[in-house]
Amino acid sequence: MLTKLKQLFSPDASRPVRRYKRQGSKRSRPLEEARSEDISSFIEAVYRADAKGHSPWILRDESVLATLHRALELTVQRGLWLQRADGQVAHWQGRLLSLRHGEGPPLGMVLACRPDDEAAWQLRFFYISQEWKGSGHGTRLLMAVRRSLSGVPLQTRLPMACHSAIDSLEAAGFTRQYVDAYDVASYEAPAKWDE
Repeated sequence: MLTKLKQLFSPDASRPVRRYKRQGSKRSRPLEEARSEDISSFIEAVYRADAKGHSPWILRDESVLATLHRALELTVQRGLWLQRADGQVAHWQGRLLSLRHGEGPPLGMVLACRPDDEAAWQLRFFYISQEWKGSGHGTRLLMAVRRSLSGVPLQTRLPMACHSAIDSLEAAGFTRQYVDAYDVASYEAPAKWDE
C-alpha cells in the first residue's frame, strides 16, 4: 500500500512533467484624464486629508476652497496648474489623472504638476477612495502614474504619518530622499520608459 502511494505521488521519470506557464502580471490600463465631475470627489479627499493635517492645502474658509476648485477646473480643461511662486501666480503644466474601472466613479486620483517640460513631475496630492483602500489600489495608482508620466522623474512630499501612502510609494518604486524638520518626507521615482 505504501509503495502504491509513493508511486502515485512521486514524480515519474517516464511521465512528462507538466509545467504551467506563469501568467505575467497584467498591466493595468494607464490613468485617464479626470473629468469635470471628478473634481468634487478629489476635493472631498482633500477635506478628509486636511482634517488629519495631511493635506497640502488648508481648507479653512470658502475662498480657499473656491480657488482650489477653479484651479482644478483649469487643470482639467486646459492642462494648467496655478502655482504660487515668488509672490506671484505662475502657470505650470498640470494633469489631474484618475484610476477607474469602466465608466464608474474614480477609484483614486492624482494631481501632478511641473513648471516646464524639463522638470520632474510633482505629485501634489493622490488618494484612493475609502471603499478601495487596503486592496493594493494605491500601489496600482502610483505604478500607473509612472507609466502615464513616463520619461521624467516623479517627486512627492507627504507627512510620515501617512503610513499606507508611504507603503504604496515604496512598493511602486519611489525612494525616500530625506525627511525634514516637520516630519515631511520627500520621495522620488526615476524616469520610467516604455517597456
